[in-house]
Amino acid sequence: MRQIYSLVQCALIGLVLTALLVPLGWLYAKQTRQEAAAGLRDRTTSLAEPLSRTLAAGDPRALDRRLLDIAGREHPRVAVRRPDGSVRTAVVGAGGQARLRTSSVWRCEATRSQWGERLLPAVDTRLCATAVLTAGGVPLGELMLQQSADGLRSEILTAWGLFGLLLPVGITLCFLPAALQRRRTLRDLDRIGTTLHVLAEGGFHARSAEHLEGDTLKKLSAEVNRLAAVVQTSMEDRRSFLADVAHQLRNPMVALRLRLENLAPHLPEEAAHRHERLLADVDRLDRTLTQMLEHARATPADRSTQVVEVCGLVEECVRGWASVAERRGIRLKLKMPRRAWGMTRSGAVEQALNVLLDNALKYSPEGGVVEISIVSSGPRLLIQVRDEGPGLPDSEREAALERGWRRGPFPSTGIGLSLAVKLIESAGGRLELRAGEGRGLSAQLHLVAAQPGGEERGPGSEAPGAAPLSASGPGVA
Repeated sequence: MRQIYSLVQCALIGLVLTALLVPLGWLYAKQTRQEAAAGLRDRTTSLAEPLSRTLAAGDPRALDRRLLDIAGREHPRVAVRRPDGSVRTAVVGAGGQARLRTSSVWRCEATRSQWGERLLPAVDTRLCATAVLTAGGVPLGELMLQQSADGLRSEILTAWGLFGLLLPVGITLCFLPAALQRRRTLRDLDRIGTTLHVLAEGGFHARSAEHLEGDTLKKLSAEVNRLAAVVQTSMEDRRSFLADVAHQLRNPMVALRLRLENLAPHLPEEAAHRHERLLADVDRLDRTLTQMLEHARATPADRSTQVVEVCGLVEECVRGWASVAERRGIRLKLKMPRRAWGMTRSGAVEQALNVLLDNALKYSPEGGVVEISIVSSGPRLLIQVRDEGPGLPDSEREAALERGWRRGPFPSTGIGLSLAVKLIESAGGRLELRAGEGRGLSAQLHLVAAQPGGEERGPGSEAPGAAPLSASGPGVA
């Protein structure tokens, strides 16, 4: 776009200069032509009087000598026509010597139709002027001077060439200030753009210089700085509020865990496992709340990724939902390799997977199966949660990832899937919803693999050293 703008600007400047130089060249050629013709007429008039006296004396040799002298000094073609029609002409030859000849031809080549209307003389054209020779009012003949127009042609062409050189020089001189101004403007716009880029990356302290060229850029820079100040103030208020929320939530969670720990001596031995699961759920809830608040408070620049062992994270999440699945009569089926590493942000996979498992258990029918699988394929790592619920039509899958979307009879805030999308995208991955095999919905978390996966676990297998995922009933296979 910038190149097109420059070309259009040069074309406009060229048109303006051409509109000025073409009339100037035409006037110069016309003036030069008229001056050359007037000079030749004046010279012819000045020679007419002495030649008239010579012709009146009746001495042919004296007339020839004068014609040869005129031709030798001025190198024109001089001709005198007598009353009897004979024409005596003196012509300078190729060797520079003038010679005489007699003929009956009397022709003035530069007539009005041949020369007078032409801006540029044609090649080998001659200027021509005539004068009547008289003595005592009696006409004795006619004098004619002819001069080559090649010199005049060269002079006009030289002037036109100079005018032609003025065109690019003029365009350059006119375009140079505009180019310099444009360069300064683009430099200032780049500075403002850099400031906006830093703001977008989370550097809310960045400000644009206000000492810029032009009032418009100064106003734009001032507005950018005002916007940055507003955003910075809002972010600081938001972080302060979230810090207060985190503090207020952490205290009740600590108190709740202490109360649960104090219940341990009063519980029968058969409830020990459930008590441990309760403590684990409280710890998981406290960790999830802390990670979500840290995610909300962090700027884009703070959200760095790290290499994590994904299988352990997924297995822990599935264990946490085993009791919910058991209560609803749903079987959790886990399939994953022994080890799989991926690039993710701390807490992102766990929180997103909790959202997907919550939805899968909510919409799966009683006695159904929810399959969780991890597949490592080249540079990508896929975590898939597939249920046997009613699923979603193609037209609703994209909308389901937007904030505020709700469907079905179950109570919902409409932020679960949208939160999972933001969490995974902040870690460099993506979340997709696809149709299940036959029925249901398949939610897929795509991560960047940090190391290829190994041997897969079949259904019912467990990681080395792992505890059973459910105590009784339909749990995790």
